[in-house]
Amino acid sequence: MVIYQVLCTVPRAIEDEWRLWMLREHIRDVMNTEMFEHVMVARVLKPADDAHVRYCIQYYAPTLEHYEQYRKDFAPVLQAAHNAKYGGTISIERTVMVTDDAEHVELTERQR
Repeated sequence: MVIYQVLCTVPRAIEDEWRLWMLREHIRDVMNTEMFEHVMVARVLKPADDAHVRYCIQYYAPTLEHYEQYRKDFAPVLQAAHNAKYGGTISIERTVMVTDDAEHVELTERQR
């Protein structure tokens, strides 16, 4: 499984508007590409910042090829729409990760 993570640092003054737009439009549009099977949105609690709030959005793709197709065929238009609306006000950090084979992690009896 490939995780495409987008970490957004949003000024508190526009948090509600941005969050609603993301949930109602942008994330829906990303998921409608059918390149991702699941999405998770989380508000970062720590570290905290008085002027900003951070959101971590994780999109789960079944393969790296799905992510690469998203990046090539869909991301430019979707990212341009976000930039047109929120351009210089929101800082974005993107990361691509692959899940590891957790079946080989040894747990103690208590952890099971």
